[in-house]
Amino acid sequence: MKHTSLETAGMVVNGLSIALFFYLASTFDVADVPYIFGYLAWLLFAAGVILIFFSAVTLMANREACLIDRGVYGVVRHPMYLGAILLFLSWIFFLPHWIVLVVSAVNLVIVYWFILQGERINISKFGDSYQRYMEKVPRINLIEGLLRILRTK
Repeated sequence: MKHTSLETAGMVVNGLSIALFFYLASTFDVADVPYIFGYLAWLLFAAGVILIFFSAVTLMANREACLIDRGVYGVVRHPMYLGAILLFLSWIFFLPHWIVLVVSAVNLVIVYWFILQGERINISKFGDSYQRYMEKVPRINLIEGLLRILRTK
């Protein structure tokens, strides 16, 4: 898959931010961080990892490269990106510092831009099927997606 230079730059920023986060984690003193921040950080982190894992497993099983609207993709349209968003949000609670807030905010904007790009690509690739999927499944609202599934059962 060919990426534009802007997409490549976004991926580079995301990757460098991960390295920066680990560097900052080794230099910042977080002894005074409230316990609730730690719990929230781990909750967001775990939810992000789970979404990314199930997204990857589902994508690898999609050998025909068809539109996936089941499993985690039946809950939200972009579970892998939502997982990344949750991971970036967890950083703020792991290391509550203005630098981490700025780095996380930049990454959140980049990931959301990736989502919008992905939707444009999927609309052109899958056409009306993707339009119907967009009407049925929320973009990244996990709570809305779960409630929708519960209502249909």
